[in-house]
Amino acid sequence: MIENTIMNFFPLKALLYNRAIPPLIPLYHTTGFNHYLPETRFLYRNRTEKEFEQDLDYLLNNFTPVDLETLYLNVSQKKKTNKPYFHLTIDDGLATNYEIMAPVLFKKGVPASFFINPAFIGDQEILHRYKASLLLDFINHNPDNIQRIAAYFNISSTENSIKSKLLSIAYPEKNIFDEVINYLGLSWLEMLNGNPLYMNMTQLGKLTDNGFTLGAHSWDHPEFYLISLDEQKKQIELSLEWINQYFPQKTKSFAFPFTDHNVSNILFEWLHTKVDISFGTAGLKTDIHPWHLQRIAVERSTLHMSSILKKEAMKYWMKLLVGKSKNYH
Repeated sequence: MIENTIMNFFPLKALLYNRAIPPLIPLYHTTGFNHYLPETRFLYRNRTEKEFEQDLDYLLNNFTPVDLETLYLNVSQKKKTNKPYFHLTIDDGLATNYEIMAPVLFKKGVPASFFINPAFIGDQEILHRYKASLLLDFINHNPDNIQRIAAYFNISSTENSIKSKLLSIAYPEKNIFDEVINYLGLSWLEMLNGNPLYMNMTQLGKLTDNGFTLGAHSWDHPEFYLISLDEQKKQIELSLEWINQYFPQKTKSFAFPFTDHNVSNILFEWLHTKVDISFGTAGLKTDIHPWHLQRIAVERSTLHMSSILKKEAMKYWMKLLVGKSKNYH
């Protein structure tokens, strides 16, 4: 792509050290285990612990880390700083967030916000996309089940066919995964092999004790563009109420699951009455709603953090030139 060629001619400071650039907000989900996590294996390539530390070191060498309250104050007061800052965000509340990521963040003095789906805490439930990946990983290790699953869905018994089918199942049909696991005579706990997938209440409490912030991420992580406005509001309210009940935060925040694409401005106007700040996943862009910030999904790329940021910045400046640097949903 043209921005890949052009960005090589511009140093990082020329691209990112500018007051017109929106806040830098990296987004992660998990890390560790040489990229092999069965729940994410077929969804995205997670960073290893070493790569995560390298990302943090690069960010710390070039930007100032800020906590959520400072980010909110900077945005709400339209405060501009000479040196760009960043705020790290981590979605879904996975156990690796507590076991691997939080200790590294604490050691390096990097504030972060963890966005939680209350339905999943302590492995009470599992995100439907993670169920798809867990099933695919199970099939990969137990190929004798390929024929059974193909018969269940009445599709061809090729790995690609089954992969395509399982990854196409979205929130409105999420119960299919439970039906499949019952059909195989298994349980999700067996799939996890005794390894906790999500953080529990004690771990969440220790995160807040160590200065990290918690935010809402919907009740059980639906694709918002597939559910009604009333359902969207219910998802947001339930998750915010849970956070406020168990881990009340000074700055109330919400991060859209998956994406905020095709979410109506009616919902955004309503959301602003419930939270101080909210987040999407559209990359380095400004937003029509100044209190709604877009994040850079690091795990969409295998590039070094410097290349990810340069690429995002280059796209931002190119879109700015043609009037498309703002997200209108």
